[in-house]
Amino acid sequence: MLSLGKAHPMSLRLVEVPGGPAIVLTDTALSTMYRYRQLSARAKEAGGQLFARFVGADTIVFEATAPSILDKRSRQGFKPNRRLQQIEIWQRHKDGLHFIGDWHTHPEELPHPSGTDITDMSDCYRLSSHNLRAFVMVIIGTQLGCRGVYAALINHTGMTPLTIEETIVIE
Repeated sequence: MLSLGKAHPMSLRLVEVPGGPAIVLTDTALSTMYRYRQLSARAKEAGGQLFARFVGADTIVFEATAPSILDKRSRQGFKPNRRLQQIEIWQRHKDGLHFIGDWHTHPEELPHPSGTDITDMSDCYRLSSHNLRAFVMVIIGTQLGCRGVYAALINHTGMTPLTIEETIVIE
């Protein structure tokens, strides 16, 4: 569980427009992503998928999957095993969770997407069967907390960065 201090897990509320519908990264999902931050000079990029439920106008990310041993990982690159990821999508869908995008790490304090990140996520959106207006891409940098998180919506026409509207500390 990700926490601020000793006993307060947190979630992040990401928005495209202030006060608008949100994508909420739960403490469980954030904990998985933060576990793979690239804190040493030899640490390789890691990543996984984001699974959510739609609650009213909001999208609540309940799970971020861990990387697979079949993924291709390097210091500045991550290529997931898409066949295994498709199996994860089918399995989670049976439990009422929907695939909404991917996450991965970067070896920088304040992460930002590379051209490859944007192209790969746009291609994934274009080639997938879904009813979403965009996929979500989350990049986790080395800095703990909301400054070390980059998030955007990506579809076939481009990328829209998301803003962290609120850090929700759970008492």
